[in-house]
Amino acid sequence: MSLLPLFLDLRGKRVLVVGAGSVAQAKLRALRPTGCRLRVVALAFTRPFLDELEGFDAELRTGAFAPEDLEGAHLVISATNDPHANAFVAAQARARGLWVNAVDDAASCDALFPSVLRRGPFVAAISTEGAFAGLSRVVREALEGLVPDETLPEFEALVRLRQELKRTLPDPARRAEVLRSLLRQLQEEVLPVEVRP
Repeated sequence: MSLLPLFLDLRGKRVLVVGAGSVAQAKLRALRPTGCRLRVVALAFTRPFLDELEGFDAELRTGAFAPEDLEGAHLVISATNDPHANAFVAAQARARGLWVNAVDDAASCDALFPSVLRRGPFVAAISTEGAFAGLSRVVREALEGLVPDETLPEFEALVRLRQELKRTLPDPARRAEVLRSLLRQLQEEVLPVEVRP
């Protein structure tokens, strides 16, 4: 069975993070641009973890996970250093029909964090469906070379131009033709990729 690649709008939605170590910190970095609200439950909080929370709408609870922590959550991330605790959190979340990501336990996950490449409005997510995160990272790094930071202005300009064309060019067929031409130009001039045999 394959997972469905999907982008979620988490603005204003509650995300429960269980754990406050380096892996949980990495999950916070992935969640930062989403605008989600956090509930974090951990036995202890380090200064670097608390610093990572800056800018989040977050509530913190010191202590062990309890099933009541799941109230109002849309996504649950269990990122403790205890596989048994992660499995317990995952089982409790799944019993409530919640999406869950349990660190280092793909079998207990309904949601996986891919390796992500962001360039303005362009977002590419690469995953091995939990089989080998390092491979996803290597592929993402290769894509970074194909889509360098310098492409950001062109991407943003194309998005603005598309919006303008939607207002000024009412014929969908003609608009699609113009956009295809612009995308070909982008591919030839900004994203030239040499295809190897």
